[in-house]
Amino acid sequence: MSNDGRYIDLGTDARTAPTSRMWEAMQAVALNAVPFKGHEAVETLTLRACELTGMQSALLLPSCTMANLVAIMAHADRGDQVILEESSHIAWSEGWGMASIAGIYPKLLKGSRGAIDLSDIRAAIGRSVFSHRPHTKLLCLENTHNASGGAVLPLAYTEEVCAAMKERGISVHLDGARVFNAAVALHSPVRPLTETFDSVALNLNKGISALEGALLCGSSAFIRKASRLARTLGGDSQHKADIIAAAGLIGLNEMADVIAEDHRRARLFASAAQRIAGVAIELESVRTNIVMADVSGTGLAADEVLRRLLHRGVAAYLYNEHTLRFVFHRQISDDDAKTAARRLEEAIGHS
Repeated sequence: MSNDGRYIDLGTDARTAPTSRMWEAMQAVALNAVPFKGHEAVETLTLRACELTGMQSALLLPSCTMANLVAIMAHADRGDQVILEESSHIAWSEGWGMASIAGIYPKLLKGSRGAIDLSDIRAAIGRSVFSHRPHTKLLCLENTHNASGGAVLPLAYTEEVCAAMKERGISVHLDGARVFNAAVALHSPVRPLTETFDSVALNLNKGISALEGALLCGSSAFIRKASRLARTLGGDSQHKADIIAAAGLIGLNEMADVIAEDHRRARLFASAAQRIAGVAIELESVRTNIVMADVSGTGLAADEVLRRLLHRGVAAYLYNEHTLRFVFHRQISDDDAKTAARRLEEAIGHS
């Protein structure tokens, strides 16, 4: 721990605590006080999610991982092929549930900052060996793209891809765990980023800052099917869902300005950290709340730098042997961002 005692958690925004207004709303619901009773909070939350995304219906689930899995199972059948970007969160951070639980084959394609070239998607759909062709039912995209440092998918790209898949009868699902970050970065409402998709998963913690939970949005028929599937996975019986929903609703309505500050502080940190000898950061690529720092130029392995950082009271995420990921959220101040960069320099310079 550092000398000043301040612990700076840049490991993930998933641990962001609810705001005071969220805690108050959750307590009010728990005590059956106005404005919500029973499951009215869930209904209000899902209606708001539909307004934001342009979808007909929505389902509250425990996590974005479950929302993505339920979406895949609702769109595709056992033995079908689903196309994903090769470093996507669904592919590498969600336990391969599509294969182990759903029996669905993931086809991984290399993208550029999360965007798969449309010609590569078409080739994967049409590829034939010995006259046999995989049955592709779904394409999944991620916005923002976690492994690409919070990269934002251009609106023109998602519109073109969704239109091309619609022509082929292939559904497109958006892992929008951080789509609110994408909207802020593009100075856009969320709806233009989501309404061309067949379904979208939204995370209620991270930048939205609710305690937990995720929303799966889509057509009414899709959500009816998704609800049945969620029940089989144990995700449709959240007995205190109204408490979670009360916080989530505040997050959806109030956190956009805070998310913009997360982005500014990520760039503040990146600007300072990229001046450290041996640390490589593509400053122009830091558009949202994630900073990827390649520390290989320091001569130290990333896990060793992380160990030293933790000793100095800064948490980060070990992305690979060369790279650390730093994620900014509403509990990180300007001083924290500057202090984290200074401690990173100290960690590299001292054992």
